[in-house]
Amino acid sequence: MYSRSLRSFGLLASSAVVFLGMANPASAAMRQQGQFYGYWGWNNATYSDSDIHFKGDDYDYTLHNVSASDRQTPFSIAQIFHSYLNPGRLTIPQYNWRVGYFVADNWSVSLGWDHMKYVMDQGQTVTMTGTNEREGFEKSDPAAEDKVLSSDFLTYEHTDGFNQISLETEAYLPVWQFSEERDIALFAGVGAGVLYPKSNVTLMGGDRNDEWHVAGYSTLVKVGVEANLWKGLFVRFIGKYGYADMDDVLTSKYSSDRASQTFYYDEYIGAIGYRF
Repeated sequence: MYSRSLRSFGLLASSAVVFLGMANPASAAMRQQGQFYGYWGWNNATYSDSDIHFKGDDYDYTLHNVSASDRQTPFSIAQIFHSYLNPGRLTIPQYNWRVGYFVADNWSVSLGWDHMKYVMDQGQTVTMTGTNEREGFEKSDPAAEDKVLSSDFLTYEHTDGFNQISLETEAYLPVWQFSEERDIALFAGVGAGVLYPKSNVTLMGGDRNDEWHVAGYSTLVKVGVEANLWKGLFVRFIGKYGYADMDDVLTSKYSSDRASQTFYYDEYIGAIGYRF
């Protein structure tokens, strides 16, 4: 997973450099300085394995190479109307919204919210180092040992969710215009943001913790394609590759209980929006 993430990073980073260098503001008949845009979309995500460090008054240990998955709502005809297009359930699937402004032809800056979900794979066996004095989970020898991540020991999710509030910039390269109102453009960009999860954690038999909290930051590169369908109406398909540093994850109601982790992620977005 780690090597695949590095390959993804190399591809996206090199593509971003190429597109940013090639973008020609003079060719931007449809993406002009002074315009705004907004979109709504949905995503799937993958995550690299991560070392998660847990620290509290009576424990200090690390779980190594922990795997995790996303949890997108299944995409089916029934779910399209039940969740994806239901105003009362729009925020149940993994979703994205973004608003942007064109500071120059073919160049925009944007602010948005990416709602992904990060779910530790339950039941996996990992390497554990450190010590633990919690009754029923004692580990006095800090040396490495195998540990099964059973639900009575740990459930760990950023499912409400793994939220990213990011400021991003995008450069566009129109590649095919087939009418005055329709074209296809490639784009690439970079961004950085704050991670604001609502982490669902149950640690060593304690009460489930679930509250909003600024847990860290992320950086990213992205590439994509946009098809302008009619006037300002467009669809976008976007690939993002990011690095997340979550150095302050809440694991219980007690202030001394914290977790920290870093990992890479890939995010794939389909969105529909309007430019005006």
